[in-house]
Amino acid sequence: MKIYNGLPEGNEMASLEPARYVNLGIEQVEEIVEWMKDAKGATQPLLIHLDVLLLLSEKYPSIAEDRIYKLDLEKIRTVFLEWHERNSAKIPAKFREEIKESGMKILDGLKKYWKP
Repeated sequence: MKIYNGLPEGNEMASLEPARYVNLGIEQVEEIVEWMKDAKGATQPLLIHLDVLLLLSEKYPSIAEDRIYKLDLEKIRTVFLEWHERNSAKIPAKFREEIKESGMKILDGLKKYWKP
């Protein structure tokens, strides 16, 4: 087994482990997006999953660039905005725009790693 450096991912066995989490995150996001197409409620798990993917992408950009392309970010944006519009009245007024802006910021951050 090769050791490259002292970082947690700095050895042959661990170097690709972050990819497993990114792949799992992508699967989760795809399932959530399908659910959100008709979801009728003020709560949703999408943004936290995207935020975790963004955090992993920032820490492991080369892994993200190899995998984030699997996400259809425009479809996700559309589904999120449709969900937001459909359920806006159920979201407390003081959080409506903040939730929308947060989603757009996260999606814009992920777009940086999206390489077709």
